Amino acid sequence: MARVRKIMLADVPALKKEAKIEEAAKLLSKTENGCIVVVEGKKPIGMITELDIVRNISSGNLKFKDSLSKIMTSPVVYMTPDMKLDEALKMIDTKRFRKYPVVENGELAGLATKNDIVHAISENVKLHRAIQNAVLILFVVFELFVFFLYRPLAAYFGA
Repeated sequence: MARVRKIMLADVPALKKEAKIEEAAKLLSKTENGCIVVVEGKKPIGMITELDIVRNISSGNLKFKDSLSKIMTSPVVYMTPDMKLDEALKMIDTKRFRKYPVVENGELAGLATKNDIVHAISENVKLHRAIQNAVLILFVVFELFVFFLYRPLAAYFGA
């Protein structure tokens, strides 16, 4: 089975916890993954999604000049690059997040999304089904050979 390393996004938008919500909003507008990993050095310590910003600003609880530490989700639930995709899917089912930082040796290495993992597993299942179908066809052809040709060939060769 494939590993998280194969499907993860390597170029992850990240900001320090002291950064302002305004900076995060600008960075999010330039990315397509919908989240930012909050780091301390290279270690992920929190996550912020587009929805986090919208909910907090619209509720009036925060201003664009506030720091990310006020709205980030922490502690971070992360995956490792060598985690199998089925293990990653189990994590998604239990934790219910859609985006996970990928951490290697305590440092941010990438980002894995629920959508990417499910898509990769789906492609893997399609490949396995195609192989199963090919084996089934070969088995049916062999059975037909045995059923229709075995007796005439055996009689011809005197067996």
